[in-house]
Amino acid sequence: MTIQTTVLPASAVRDAADTEARGVVSLRAPKHSFTGRRAELAEVRAELTRSAGTAAVVLHGLGGVGKTELALQYAHLHSESYDLIWWIDSALPGATEAALAAIAEQLSPHWTGTKPALPARAAWARSWLQQHDRWLLIHNNMEEPALLGDLLGKLPRGHHLITSRYATGWQRQVRLVGLGVLPRTDSVALIGSWVPFASPREEWHAGQLAGELGDLPLALEQAGAYMNQTMTSVEEYRSSLHEFLDEAALDHAGDEQTVAGVWALTLTALAESNPLCIELLHTLAWLDPDGLPRELLADLTAGPVQTKTALGLLHAYSMVTLSLEEVSVHRLVQKVLRDRAAREAAARATAEGPPPASRGRQAAERILLAAVYPNGPEEDPDTVQLARLAAHATALSTTDPGTYHLGPSRLFADTALHLHERGQSVQALPLFEAYARQAADRFGTDHPFTLNARGSVVTSLMAAGRLEPAADLLEELVERATRVLGGGDLITLHIRASLAEVRLARGQLQCAEDEFAAAVADSTAHLGPDHPRTLTLRNRLATTYENRHQFDRAIEIYQDLLRHEHGGLVHWEQQDSTPLRLNAATIRNNLAGAYEGAGRSAEAIATYREALADMVRLVGAEHPKTLECLGNLGYALDAAEQREEASRIYREVADKRVRILGENHPDTLLSQSNLAYMLLKTGEPQAGLELCRTTLLQREQILGVLHTATLANRKLLASAYDWTGDLTTAAELFETTLQQHREVLGSRHPDTLSTLAGYATCLMRAGDAPGAVPLLEEALAAQEELSGPEGVAAMTYRHNLATALRDTGAFDRGEDLLTTVLEQRTRRLGADHPDTLISGGSLGRLYQLTGDLDRAVALYESALTGLTATFGTDHWATRALAGFLAQARTV
Repeated sequence: MTIQTTVLPASAVRDAADTEARGVVSLRAPKHSFTGRRAELAEVRAELTRSAGTAAVVLHGLGGVGKTELALQYAHLHSESYDLIWWIDSALPGATEAALAAIAEQLSPHWTGTKPALPARAAWARSWLQQHDRWLLIHNNMEEPALLGDLLGKLPRGHHLITSRYATGWQRQVRLVGLGVLPRTDSVALIGSWVPFASPREEWHAGQLAGELGDLPLALEQAGAYMNQTMTSVEEYRSSLHEFLDEAALDHAGDEQTVAGVWALTLTALAESNPLCIELLHTLAWLDPDGLPRELLADLTAGPVQTKTALGLLHAYSMVTLSLEEVSVHRLVQKVLRDRAAREAAARATAEGPPPASRGRQAAERILLAAVYPNGPEEDPDTVQLARLAAHATALSTTDPGTYHLGPSRLFADTALHLHERGQSVQALPLFEAYARQAADRFGTDHPFTLNARGSVVTSLMAAGRLEPAADLLEELVERATRVLGGGDLITLHIRASLAEVRLARGQLQCAEDEFAAAVADSTAHLGPDHPRTLTLRNRLATTYENRHQFDRAIEIYQDLLRHEHGGLVHWEQQDSTPLRLNAATIRNNLAGAYEGAGRSAEAIATYREALADMVRLVGAEHPKTLECLGNLGYALDAAEQREEASRIYREVADKRVRILGENHPDTLLSQSNLAYMLLKTGEPQAGLELCRTTLLQREQILGVLHTATLANRKLLASAYDWTGDLTTAAELFETTLQQHREVLGSRHPDTLSTLAGYATCLMRAGDAPGAVPLLEEALAAQEELSGPEGVAAMTYRHNLATALRDTGAFDRGEDLLTTVLEQRTRRLGADHPDTLISGGSLGRLYQLTGDLDRAVALYESALTGLTATFGTDHWATRALAGFLAQARTV
């Protein structure tokens, strides 16, 4: 098995079981000033150790209340109870998988000197965690509870400690520990750890100060650091603080107000001792809170020595956290700094000229631009720095005012494309939005350049599964483009096609078909029937017919395009980042898919092979479109029960996509899902189940919990549980996934109906045929509306409904449906098609149950002959029919 697909060799799994850890700790040092919280520490310990199963505790509370520090203190306090402790910065995309991969590298020489795919290392770490129980994972700043659901379910033996602002949305087995502000005595003790009290009067003032700061640990920490650094008494600090707290109340409330007041007093002291500190702090406020390389800040100073001195002073005042290479700042401190800087900028604004920049923001832009564009923004970027600083560019983009400047515009566009090309389109959304705002400022809202830039926002919205706002934006863009450019303009047609794609993704299949058909008509009228845009739109209209399971209509269009005078024979051209143009190979690939949907498997396989040969000749064997076609061929072979070649293809495509596109690209994840499906069907259910779980977690983190690809993966996981015999878990997951499909795609979307049918099949396998009947009736009625009564899916649902009715004893209705399906499949697919033969066997089973053995034996013999010729004697359908035939003959 190839490591790139996370299917580990047996030796690696045994290695995970045999590998021991002793004192492996990945943590930063706790603060020396920590005090109190004994009750909370005891509660966390009690909740983690009190029961079997998944042990997970969520520490939740306001920003600045000390959640992160309490988690650190717990880990250090109980370090002897664990063989491994690992810290995960969960606010960062993909942090969990990266942390698991790092655990594998730390524990096992199996990975030494190699660079296997991240999912392979992460899968090994999961295997290790599943087989050991003395470990602690700390998930810090977890913003989306749903992202941990799968991980908690598969790692039940150790402990999970989670810090989050959220107290809702967690699974039922997760224990909640609320973290409020400090008790007053602990607040006073925290202040005293920085400035020992010289008298009872000082201690009294410390109590008053704690009350004025709301007993918020972050504010108390910064106040104590200030007094320690400046040799100020508590009483003096209080008298100075009051005016700053009153001023902070103008802009903030609650914990932000408290931190703002403390910060303002500290800032005054820093300005007097080292003004450079103020500039550094304001610069850091606009970037990602974690992991800014320290060397970038040297450009803001006279040199590295001055930077080091200023950062050291900020650290002494507890305003930043330092490591040897990076600097971080608390998120709440950042927000307070940004809010005040924005208010001061607004106060300086005049009616004439652009609004002034907020303090520190331009400096933040400069250091990123200097690193990413060492030769200026007119030249190509340093791609290493672009990738390294993507999180900081993203943070900067979220506060962009939309005033055009070449440097930031290039930075946002290049970073967005970098993330998008690696399948991280969701993370690219704020960058595309900032880029579109700048384009509108420079060119105007109706300019074609701006329309294209705003269209890029749609790409990320769709990737994030935010289909409703994508549709709203596209409707506006269609109106603007039609009014300004005309209905037949290329940009207008492109935007209309995007709107049709969103309609399709939302399950509005008729609307999508109407939109594509209207666009085809306009393109034909304005550009001509032979124009590449017209051909492209006709191709997409055919694809829409496929989605509606109207395969014959799709086939007719594809065949006409291939017969066309130009027939799509436009060679692929790629200019910059423009999409690949339509050509005969892509049409042929789509035609093969329509053949497959129509049940014409032999024609589908032959056409896929023809399209694949064209693509290899045109763009090479490793081009993404070639790999897509190869994967489609594998799927068609799989459906035709040619599993050996299909399995080889799935592994080849997965391996190449990991190497070429990266581990987290959506196409790579699709390949992993296909391989998981193949493993389930070829006698490796546990390996398939684990790979399916891994891929689902990656999709949830990259695409979002409700993205259509994530929903498809969750449905596959439900099927995987069904395959492995865990029918209870499968049914629960099918039910959840069905609800999510209804919410996202609607009740009449083909994917929803497929999930509905899968849920029904699971219930049948669990012995609940009566529960499956209404589900299959709903699926059949809706599918007949989409594709007619003789569509492939409609025939499948009719067959399954008949089987469920048979199992409930409703033999007359079951016979009618099975007879209809057998006649339809014989006529549409042929008498020797496997689906036709299986229908005959199912009808024979009904006759056997009703005592009509002569007809049962005749149907069994006919079906068994055909299935044996197609699949051999070891196939599950062949063995089942042989058993039923033997029973019928014996009776």
